[in-house]
Amino acid sequence: MKVHVLSDLHLEFEDFAVPVLDVDLVVLAGDIHTLTRGVEWASDTFECDVCYVLGNHEFYRGHLDRTLQKAKTKAAPHVHVLENEAFIFQDVRFLGATAWTDFTSSGDISAAMSVARDEMTDFKLIRTGPNYRRIRPDDIAERNRFSKQWLAAELGKPFAGLSVVITHHSPLVEVGGEEHEGHLTAAYCNAWHTLVMQADTWFFGHTHHAVDVHLGGCHLVSNPRGYPKETTGFDATKIVEF
Repeated sequence: MKVHVLSDLHLEFEDFAVPVLDVDLVVLAGDIHTLTRGVEWASDTFECDVCYVLGNHEFYRGHLDRTLQKAKTKAAPHVHVLENEAFIFQDVRFLGATAWTDFTSSGDISAAMSVARDEMTDFKLIRTGPNYRRIRPDDIAERNRFSKQWLAAELGKPFAGLSVVITHHSPLVEVGGEEHEGHLTAAYCNAWHTLVMQADTWFFGHTHHAVDVHLGGCHLVSNPRGYPKETTGFDATKIVEF
């Protein structure tokens, strides 16, 4: 199986011409476009199956629950929007979730939440709840805990094929790059070492730092385009073969 891996295309800032590749599946690991525009773009752009997890930017000027629901509604049948959901394709189990973070990976959850609330646009542009209030770090941490529990349960189930996880946020600080230092790191990276050790491959985005490494038996891959003129190590033709 050949998988074309992309994330952080940020089409809200600049268009992207997808190269024509002979692949079986496309993985879009979030921050493709805002709201449902990324899902609609994927539906129109690709003919093969697509696994899509929403990034934080998909929720900008949207609602944590309603934007996800709208994205699923807008998706064509071959575009699989995954949020704590599995998609099995050619004996490979794809487990997808935005993931978010619990702000613990920098060692001081209170400091990390405070820095994130002050510096991250997420807490100004994303809404939640029946009254559409602005999200708080606690809201994100709660969703992170749910996704972590779901992934642990799924990875613990016997499966004869490969287990591939797709998240927007990085599962480990060790592969998060150096752009976001100090407590802001905890808004980009989790400390999910145990989960990583249970997966065969892990695709992610968010950090705008390209990664292709093997740690403890898991192949970790991130291929973000990033913002216009940003240097991320992006490879428009990035393919991972199983």
